[in-house]
Amino acid sequence: MPTDVPESHPNLPRRGLLALMFAAIVLCGVLGGAIGYGLVDTSCPSSPTVAERLLEQVPDFQAHEPSCDLKLAIGAVTGTVLAAIGAGVVAMLMLRAQAEWRTHPAGRQLAPPAPSGSGAGGRAPPIMKPPTKPPSGETPPRT
Repeated sequence: MPTDVPESHPNLPRRGLLALMFAAIVLCGVLGGAIGYGLVDTSCPSSPTVAERLLEQVPDFQAHEPSCDLKLAIGAVTGTVLAAIGAGVVAMLMLRAQAEWRTHPAGRQLAPPAPSGSGAGGRAPPIMKPPTKPPSGETPPRT
């Protein structure tokens, strides 16, 4: 019994390109996460400041040691999401451009223009008259 297998659309990207696009988006997400983590890591103090260490000599003073774990996680996730979205947009634009190039190759001849009598409703486009020169000494009217 023969089965009818539908043909794929000619402009669909090839599987290799889709795999490459996916790998690029994942790589950009990982790198964006590393950048986000690094930015937060450099700006979040993980030890008491010099002033707090000096104040430790005062009786009953306990220096506060901040925890940056939540901030680091938020920075990494934010960097990952933003970089992956940006890479996804660029990848989709690239795939659309490639599909357009395959649809309209550079060496293809364009179809000849339609006769002037065949337009919308069979009418020719209106012919515009050239502007007339005003008599000498007069300024042209403003339109």
